[in-house]
Amino acid sequence: MQRIDTVYEALKERIFQADYSPNQVITEREICQTYGVSKVTAGEALHRLCHEGHLTAYPRTGYMVTALTPEDMLRVKRIRLALENLVVEILCTEGTDAQIRSLYDYIVDTEQTKDNPSRLNRAFHGQMARLTGDPFLISTLDNLLGAASRVEQYVAPDKQKTWQDYHRAIVDAILARNLPLALEKLSLDLNQR
Repeated sequence: MQRIDTVYEALKERIFQADYSPNQVITEREICQTYGVSKVTAGEALHRLCHEGHLTAYPRTGYMVTALTPEDMLRVKRIRLALENLVVEILCTEGTDAQIRSLYDYIVDTEQTKDNPSRLNRAFHGQMARLTGDPFLISTLDNLLGAASRVEQYVAPDKQKTWQDYHRAIVDAILARNLPLALEKLSLDLNQR
């Protein structure tokens, strides 16, 4: 069971990091070779990801990352906004200046990196959640951020720059303990997607 969990977690992270495009076929054979596991272990991990809605199975073909509909993305955005408002509130009231300043490390000049912009965005928002120390909030937001990353794989350079600007404004406002401004910048960041 531990091997299945390891492969499942690794695949889930690769999906959340947008390492697989929505039309890319993932096969049991590929998973067996990549992770050095049996077909049963690979199949169980892939089936768990299907059950959670991250993958869709295509008999005798393989698996593909499940594409989200516009309605799905609206739901994700609505839940994210509610939960990330809570994150910002916790950071404004309970976060130390050092913790909050550490968020600047997650604001990367996208022109200077070849990293996937969705990965950078997920890292920033995920770190904000981790700073709360609330395991339920962290886990829930990680799943929502992972779902969003399946859609945000290809981001225009001007939008990437806008993300970074909003992230900096959010951190500045939290550091100033200006909750209304931080919430406003967060809302602008999430609603411009």
